[in-house]
Amino acid sequence: MHRPYLSFPASLAITTIGTGRGQGHSSAPAPTPDIKSSPGPDADPSIIDYYPQSAALDFIALLQHLNVSSVVVIAHSLGTAVAYHFATVRPDLTRAMVILDPLHSIPSETVDKYLTDPLQALQNLAMLFGPALYPPTVPAWHLTWIGRRRMEGDMNVILAQSYACQVDPKAIGRREVSASQHDGKVKYPRLTIGNSEYRVTTERSYLSPSSEFDEIHLVEGIGHWFHQLKSEEVNGYLQRWFEKIGLIPFKGQNETAEAWFYLQRSLYD
Repeated sequence: MHRPYLSFPASLAITTIGTGRGQGHSSAPAPTPDIKSSPGPDADPSIIDYYPQSAALDFIALLQHLNVSSVVVIAHSLGTAVAYHFATVRPDLTRAMVILDPLHSIPSETVDKYLTDPLQALQNLAMLFGPALYPPTVPAWHLTWIGRRRMEGDMNVILAQSYACQVDPKAIGRREVSASQHDGKVKYPRLTIGNSEYRVTTERSYLSPSSEFDEIHLVEGIGHWFHQLKSEEVNGYLQRWFEKIGLIPFKGQNETAEAWFYLQRSLYD
């Protein structure tokens, strides 16, 4: 049986934080109209926006409130934009990064051609993924689950997320913008796992290595949610890498690890 979420040894302390705001009508505050740029850290707190930068600042404030001083950031899809901003503005909080199917694999030219029309953005995004989104190997139950999540989404929130993450010319979900803002600023180990070579192109070719421990792996043939459908394989990569960077003990050791931080901001995570 596949486990739907990542699992770790019992000795590892885990703090799981989801970014589900706006995913489902019951948790979808309407975005403030006409927000066309990231409000920034000094914004009026009454503003409701869906910029990944704002989500990162919210997480930073929460971790400070909880007195958590060291985290590993694990992110999938849209959440990777949050993760990169978090890790760039607060490197002192970041122990390591795990990036799954990063958002910033899409270049600006492609975004401008296919994703700026709100009426076509979602279907065009699926088209850009191609068979790598829902290959025939994805089981029916998973397709049903993803479909129901999609139907529960608030379209105003979906469009706000889409604009904030990629349509805005300065959106950090664009390859060139992300590279300009993050290249050379990530100074800790980074593990990237994608479902195709295309999804890891930015890490492989546009961002400088962040440490001698950086690794890039592919989990192909099972779609965008490979971490759920091939969880044993993904967990194997994670455990070996965590041991390699000294984050969890090798067999026979009794050391413990810092808190974990799982960012999940995609409609379809």
